[in-house]
Amino acid sequence: MDTKEENLDVVSILKQNFPVFHNQDLIAKMAKEARWFKHEKEETIVDFGEYPKWIPLVTNGAIKISRADDEGGEIFLYYLYPGQTCAMTLNCCMVDKPSEVKAIAEEGTEYLGLPRKSLPQWMLEFDEWRQFTLETYNERYENLLATIDAIAFQKLDERLLNLLKDKSIAKGTNEIEVTHKSLAEELHSSREVISRLLKQLEKIGKVQLSRNKITVNLG
Repeated sequence: MDTKEENLDVVSILKQNFPVFHNQDLIAKMAKEARWFKHEKEETIVDFGEYPKWIPLVTNGAIKISRADDEGGEIFLYYLYPGQTCAMTLNCCMVDKPSEVKAIAEEGTEYLGLPRKSLPQWMLEFDEWRQFTLETYNERYENLLATIDAIAFQKLDERLLNLLKDKSIAKGTNEIEVTHKSLAEELHSSREVISRLLKQLEKIGKVQLSRNKITVNLG
C-alpha cells in the first residue's frame, strides 16, 4: 500500500536512515517525489516479471529477495534492512526491464519509494546518487557471491542454520514462526530432509523446536 502523506518529513527520514545523503538539491528532489509505502507481513512488493515503478529505501522491517528457477521454485538470495535499497530493482529501473527477482515483506515493512523515471537524471546530475548506486551494486554483488559459495561449498545443515539466523535478524527476534515446508522451499530441499536436519540442530543445542516455531540460539 502506498500513500502520499502531506506531512511526511522525508528530510528527517533520510537523515535518520540514509545519512549518506548530504546534497541539499538531491534531498529536495527526493522529498518532492518520494512516496511512503507500507506492506504487511508476507505481502508481495515486486513479483517476477513486473516492471518496478519505485526504488525502495527501507526504513523499517525487512524485505526478502528471492529468485525463481526454471521449474517455478524459488531460492532465497538476501534480505534488505533499514538503510538499504535493492540493486536488482535499481538495475531494472535503469535499463527498463522486468524484475528477475521477487521481493516480499518478511515482517511489516515501510520504505520511501523513489520514482524510476527520476533515476537516469539523478545519475547524471548528482555524484552522491551515483556513489550510492555503485556502493549498493557492490554490496549486493558480495551478497550474491556469498550465496553462491554457500550453495557450492556449505553443507545443507550450515545453510539452514545461516538462513534461520538471517530470519532472526530480519524479524528482530530469535523466535521465528516458520514451517519446515517453507524452509525447504527456500533452500531447494524437501520438508523431510529439513525436518531431520532441524532435529539434529536441536540435539546439539543450536535451535529449539515447537509447532510452527523455531527458537534460534544465537550464542
